[in-house]
Order: sequence, then structure tokens, then C-alpha cells
Amino acid sequence: VLPPDRLSAYSRWLRLLVAQSLTEMARDPKKPAVPVLYLLDEFASLGHLAPVERAMGLMAGYGVQLWPILQDIHQLRATYEKRAGTFLSNAGVLQVFGVNDHESARLISDLLGQETVVFQTMGRNLDSEDLGISLSQQHTARALMTPDEVRNLPKEVELLFLAGQRPIVAAKLAYYADPEFKGSFDPS
Repeated sequence: VLPPDRLSAYSRWLRLLVAQSLTEMARDPKKPAVPVLYLLDEFASLGHLAPVERAMGLMAGYGVQLWPILQDIHQLRATYEKRAGTFLSNAGVLQVFGVNDHESARLISDLLGQETVVFQTMGRNLDSEDLGISLSQQHTARALMTPDEVRNLPKEVELLFLAGQRPIVAAKLAYYADPEFKGSFDPS
């Protein structure tokens, strides 16, 4: 764990460590018995790393899982430009919470998809001698969550996108408050 106040001083070393370890894992013909997880918090601060970009699509076969943590879609696009989509399309899980900007919220709204809403309308023709009432049924698409609804999710709620499954609305786990994890982390 590299403290944020030391990130600028040690970012080159950290970049080298991540890039070289990914390269070595790709060269090793043996797949590890347990997948190796690269938890890359403040991922955008590492800058563009070609080995990480390649790893997003290829390294699962080598027993490697990447978990880059970003604040918003802007960070990913600023660092990886047109290749930012590689990260989203190859993610086994996309975990979303605390969305504060409209572009990220719009992307999440689009990923959630739409539902069909059915509503009825009633009308009556006043200019005619026929005083009958007509009913019609309308079908329209509506976003499962609008960008505004995504931005206004309660802080204890997260959205999970698992490959090949419908999106999940879940309660965020506060590991530091969960008895199961007591003593498993450094409280500082």
C-alpha cells in the first residue's frame, strides 16, 4: 500500500512494479493455483500502462485479475483515450457507487438498459354526436435508471454489472463495520 502523499514521489517505481510483474506472470507457463488480484486504487494516477491495457483482455488466462479503481469515466478516457472501452468490455465485474458527474451517470444509465412501460389513455370526442369514450394502450421505453437517478442513489447502495448477468442493485458492505471482517484489516 502506497500512501497518497507519496504517490508522486514513487509513481515511477509503482508503474515499474506493476508492469514488470504483469509481464513476468505472462511469461510463466504455470498458472497460479489461486488467481492473483491486482487491486489498483487511484488507478488513473499511474498513467497509461500498456501492460495493464493488454492484461485487461488477456491475463485472465494467466490467472490474473485486475481491479482498477477510478473516480469516474473521465479518468479512464483521459488516460487510455479510445482504448478506455477495453476496460469496460473486458471487466468481469463493474462496481459503481457514488456517481457525481453527468457523463458517468449517463454511461451507467445506458449500461442498465431500458424497460417497457405500458400506460392507458382515455379520450372522448366532444365535436361528434357519438359520445363514446375511446381507450388506447401505449407502450414506451424508459431507462431503468435515468442519469439523475444514478447520481442520486443513496450512499449505501451500489450497482454491480457481472458479465453475462442482469445488473444488480446491492447494499454496499462497510467491511470496517462488519463483524466477519473484524481484525482482518489495519484500522488506520
